[in-house]
Amino acid sequence: MDSIWKRLLRLLLTMLIVSLAVFSFISFSSGDSSSSVLSEDASEEAVEAYRKAMGLDEPFAVRYLSFLSSFFSGNWGVASDGQDISFLVLSRIPATLSITILALLMSLAIALSLAFLSLRRHTIGRALTTAWAAVMMSSPVFLIAIALVLLLSFQLDLFPVAGYVPLSGGFVRSIRSVFLPSLSLALLHSSLIMLMMRAAVESNLSASYSMVARAFGKGFSRIAAIDASKPALPLLAILSGQSAAAFIGGSAAVETLFAIPGIGSLLVTAALRRDAALAGTLVMLIALSVSCISMAAEAVSALLDPRRER
Repeated sequence: MDSIWKRLLRLLLTMLIVSLAVFSFISFSSGDSSSSVLSEDASEEAVEAYRKAMGLDEPFAVRYLSFLSSFFSGNWGVASDGQDISFLVLSRIPATLSITILALLMSLAIALSLAFLSLRRHTIGRALTTAWAAVMMSSPVFLIAIALVLLLSFQLDLFPVAGYVPLSGGFVRSIRSVFLPSLSLALLHSSLIMLMMRAAVESNLSASYSMVARAFGKGFSRIAAIDASKPALPLLAILSGQSAAAFIGGSAAVETLFAIPGIGSLLVTAALRRDAALAGTLVMLIALSVSCISMAAEAVSALLDPRRER
């Protein structure tokens, strides 16, 4: 029980810190949302009227406390362009969720396949996968995305360059619209999962129960896929949760690059418009999502821990 309260307190502190940081950065930067919403030739009276209507003429502390009160009460107010923040957020969740789920499935498929293919030491496959992982981990996601666009969109014409098709527009069309941004994230994160899972399975292969299984005539592949992999499942659950959280928290780059109307691209828009209320709401929700995913991954990892069976 104490652990749960500590986690909830840590979650609350995290949400407050990130929201305060973003709110402060936007509020104390030069200009405010009036410069992006109103035309350049807007009169001073119009600017003052807009700032008063949006509460921008209030002191920083008053505006931040009002924002916190609105967020926790569920009444998130309106964005700088007059749209309801709740509507904006809800309309953007499906795109980000689609990218996150597909990216997670891709990263696990790539990572586990390469991890098992490169288990044997001193082979060409192991050298190639290790080199691939090093390149992926050192490459920014936007560079990976651009390379995929050049190859799969411009050269092979397999996937659209930009835009998002919801599931209501057809399952295949929807998957094709988020395939490239999902693959960009998957390639980046699968390299770390591959290295860590390979190391974990290798360690288990040298354990006594693996040696006994070999002595009874079990093949290397079967031992690796079953006996040595089962103890590594808790680690896989943690890595999956961390990857999913990273996909949500770091989706801004790929969503902006591929013109995907998701949470990440909305956060970029809010920052460019100097919309502190919208940006603060988004980072609070992202922090909440990341924390909940991490806690869920830890819970699954604990359930999969073989020591629970003893």
